[in-house]
Amino acid sequence: MELRQLEYFCAVSTLENFTKAAHFLHVSQPSVTKAIQSLEAELNLLLFDRTQKHILLTEAGQIFLLHAKKILQDVQTAQKSIERFQTQNSGVIRLGVPPMLESYFFPNFFMKFQASNPNILLDVQECNTSQAINEKLDEDFLDFGIICLKADDLIKHSLKLLDSEFYICLPPSHKFAQVEKISFAELHGEKFILQQAGTIQNLLTMELAAAAGFAPNILLSTSQLKTIKELVSGGVAVALLPKFVTTDAPNFKAVPLEPPIKFKVVLAWNRFKELSPLGTRFLNFFYELLQSQEVKP
Repeated sequence: MELRQLEYFCAVSTLENFTKAAHFLHVSQPSVTKAIQSLEAELNLLLFDRTQKHILLTEAGQIFLLHAKKILQDVQTAQKSIERFQTQNSGVIRLGVPPMLESYFFPNFFMKFQASNPNILLDVQECNTSQAINEKLDEDFLDFGIICLKADDLIKHSLKLLDSEFYICLPPSHKFAQVEKISFAELHGEKFILQQAGTIQNLLTMELAAAAGFAPNILLSTSQLKTIKELVSGGVAVALLPKFVTTDAPNFKAVPLEPPIKFKVVLAWNRFKELSPLGTRFLNFFYELLQSQEVKP
């Protein structure tokens, strides 16, 4: 028994005519007749009374029609379920990541996500600032963005991934390299390396310096984290960097600030539109990571 036979049988039952059923199905009339005859032979039953002007169902045909309709409905339901599954489990997620987080945060979750979602492609786009990511989210150029915010900043349509803080990074020979904590005011007169304008590192450095009563002596602004770390290690300047960036840098000293300068990393998405099934799956992945306490740079 084939689904095609059941489809032909239901069409003939509804239209009470082989020719009309064939036209409706976009097949030839002999194809419909042959399929019905084959079905009747397999069931060893007459499904239609062909002696009348209109082709009518026999009593056995009426019973079989109930089952045929249910089978076709179940098949249609299964097809729709598979389509929804495929929609949720395949496609492209456009993700914006700032340079500072791409190297330290991204690889950890990327490997986990790909292992459990091999059919979803992550289109990762490096964006220089969190502001740039937010703008691309609002303009629908990105689906999600991983961004840094001040500890007390609030943003709708976001999920906090982790909390961290900034340390001041110094050359090993610096006079403050061995202190346990340092105030930003004590850095008056130092040369600073900043990330580009608009980054949280740049904004906080300027704000902290202003609050301490001085303008920072900026030696260089760059998006290259490796460059910043090498120049600090070489004794050229100091820099404000996240704690998680300093854990693998034995060539310079990272000193906590007093008071501590906290910030957070969040996953944000478009505030003007609902998430697609694929987007919901991506977001749920992060919820699961948070519950398992596996979100860490």
